[in-house]
Amino acid sequence: MNVPNESNIDNSIDEDLTEKINKIMNETTYFNSSTVNMVNIYFFYCVNHSLEQYTKVVVPLKLGVLNKDELLATILKYRTSDGRRFNVSGIYSYQFTQDITTFLKESSLSMNEYSQVEEITFKPMIELFQHHSSIFILLNNEKMKNTKKLYDSKPKRKTMKI
Repeated sequence: MNVPNESNIDNSIDEDLTEKINKIMNETTYFNSSTVNMVNIYFFYCVNHSLEQYTKVVVPLKLGVLNKDELLATILKYRTSDGRRFNVSGIYSYQFTQDITTFLKESSLSMNEYSQVEEITFKPMIELFQHHSSIFILLNNEKMKNTKKLYDSKPKRKTMKI
């Protein structure tokens, strides 16, 4: 009995799938690229190093760009939740920009990290996947400010009995 080699089967499936995707790309408009119009911003609220809740906000883009002022205004608007203030601990963006055939072969996805609030540009991408363009903002609870009561070191006046 002849048992087919698994790697040969995988390669033939990969080649067949690649051919079908190339055919779909050439014959249809499913994979046309265009400028990103909207971006999802996810705010993750962490309390004591544990995710407590999240909020999703959809923000319009101008020519595929979310400028610094709009991002900062959105962060300031959503940095309080349930009466608590949160500090930004991380800003990340995600965009699916790979070619479909490259994605099937490599399947590597990456997120960009930003160390400060800055303009975020989204490249033109496949229309079918535009709703996956996202910005993730991690927020940690702001510690309560503990103030210590100071006592006077001066001795209090005491009356002496004679």
